[in-house]
Amino acid sequence: MRRLSVLILCVLLWHIPAFSFGVSLGTAERSRRLVIGVPPHSAPLSFLNESRDGLLGLAVDLSVKMADVLGKDIVFVQSNARKLEQKLQRGEIDAMVGLLPVNLKNDFSDVLVTPLALNRAILVAGREHQFTKERDLAGRRVILQRGDAYIPKMLRMGCTVVQADSITNALNRLMSGQADAYIASSVEMAFYIVQSKKYKNIRVMGGSLERIPMVMMVGRRSGMLERMTSALVRLEENGEVERLRSKWLGRSLYVPTLWELYRYHILCAIALLACVIFASVTWIYALKRQVRKVSRRLIRSERKYRDLIEESPDIILLLDENGRIGLSNRAARNALRVADSGYSPTLMEALCHEENGCLERFMQLIPRRGALRREITLEKGTDRELVLEANLFMAETEPSPYAICLIGRDMTERRKLDRQVMEMERLAVLGKLAAGVAHEINNPIGIVMANAEIALEDCPEDSALRPMLKAIYRNGERAVNTTRRLLNIALPDSVQYETQNLTQIVREALFFLKPRLRAVRVDDSLLPSNLPMMGNRILLEQLVLNLLINALDSMEAEEDGRRALALDGRCASGRVLLDVVDGGVGISEENRKKIFDPFFSTKGNKGFGLGLYISQHIVELHGGEIAVHSEQGEGATMSLSFPAACGETASEAGNLP
Repeated sequence: MRRLSVLILCVLLWHIPAFSFGVSLGTAERSRRLVIGVPPHSAPLSFLNESRDGLLGLAVDLSVKMADVLGKDIVFVQSNARKLEQKLQRGEIDAMVGLLPVNLKNDFSDVLVTPLALNRAILVAGREHQFTKERDLAGRRVILQRGDAYIPKMLRMGCTVVQADSITNALNRLMSGQADAYIASSVEMAFYIVQSKKYKNIRVMGGSLERIPMVMMVGRRSGMLERMTSALVRLEENGEVERLRSKWLGRSLYVPTLWELYRYHILCAIALLACVIFASVTWIYALKRQVRKVSRRLIRSERKYRDLIEESPDIILLLDENGRIGLSNRAARNALRVADSGYSPTLMEALCHEENGCLERFMQLIPRRGALRREITLEKGTDRELVLEANLFMAETEPSPYAICLIGRDMTERRKLDRQVMEMERLAVLGKLAAGVAHEINNPIGIVMANAEIALEDCPEDSALRPMLKAIYRNGERAVNTTRRLLNIALPDSVQYETQNLTQIVREALFFLKPRLRAVRVDDSLLPSNLPMMGNRILLEQLVLNLLINALDSMEAEEDGRRALALDGRCASGRVLLDVVDGGVGISEENRKKIFDPFFSTKGNKGFGLGLYISQHIVELHGGEIAVHSEQGEGATMSLSFPAACGETASEAGNLP
């Protein structure tokens, strides 16, 4: 019994080291291997070769490449997916390949997604069905693999779902007409089976429904997830993944559309084209706005200059080389009476009169740069005489490059003014001469009149010399009156103005003329007590005396019943008004236009024609106005109007504004 126990112990001692060595040897050998589970019927991912003694496929080649990168010997274990999943759970294999991500979640493995993807597509048998999109399948019979994630989606669309155990079973059902279409989870795997089984009528409809990546299930017990992920990244960087894709997925039943191939480029091109179109539309819109703005500005500018030319008081004309008027403003049309043909005879007559050869001569005289200034007279010697100061220069225009532009200013009134100024200067010289002559004559006449007056006092009443002495005195007095009128021509250059009462000046003038008013009825009841105005008393007295003397002179030839003089004064609208109304012979319309001209008189040898001229000058010096209202044989009314000085004090003095 003891010998048996020793023998058993020896045997145990002999076997324990050997068992330990075997376990150690098995663990080391396992660490050098990469055990991969492969389903043999998942072409083109993994399938048996023709002799059925080896594995082929995309997942098989990818596993071999990864084992090379990891430096391990690869061992493939063939079985269906369910059994391989159990082996992975027990740790008998390191990973499973040739899978699609369908219900792969569990607690004992991790999913490694590869950059290789397969396409889901719609397959039909025959040509009677045309399905290009998922919504075309609504209400149809559809084949799907058992456990496919598309089953709930098809049921929601109202489809009748026929479940198949494998791709081959699904294709067989499709060929037998059990359904209208088959939604393959991998069109590449289905295509491989179609070619191997030599199905004739199965074809792909439309594009890819979705891209399904190929995955690997890595057991958590193996601890290979990170290392296999790194190996997969290296293979992708080296281009091995792309070569495997071209090798196994190059022949595909599914041909991607241009949209799928160049979607990004197409979207970029569309976005760029939209930006270009938007920029072009914006630029065109801004350009149109700018054009409209410039057009409106040009229209306003054209209208402004057209109105400026049209409303200009100067005559503006554009003449061609034949003398025809191409452009004229309102002032030119009114002054020249331009005909419809654009021709003005009066203008051409004046130009031809000014320069022989008419326009040809002017075109030679006008400088190329600058203007020619001439003064031309239209309708000379008539009532419509017009004096123009014309500027002529060459204007380049489209119809004629040698057109003449004429800008004429009406100088008729200015020339009349010039003549009046010359007349005034002549009168001033005459006044100064008359003042000097009157001063020199007054002295000897005064001596003669004084001696005649003394002689008359000493001469008896019955003396024969007395009539002669009276004649001497009377003619001396007449000479004094004549020299006084000559002195009135020379008015003072500077006048001092003070507040005056025009009513008082009128009443004093009536008192001075009392001897001549004995045979005249004077009505001064309408004169107010005060007519205040700023003026020079001496000049105002002379003005009133001149008007009263003219009124008395106009009534000398009338009968006593018509010798009436009325004076009317008032303040109205800030003006002092005075009317001197006589019952004389009146003034004819022709003479009314001339009575204020110097040296015009209706008294013949009895007057010099300076009284009303000087009176008008005095009125103008006081800022007033004088007017005459008369009809032949109906008497005359001389109306004076001056600015009123209401509220001014008598001591206030100064010049008129």
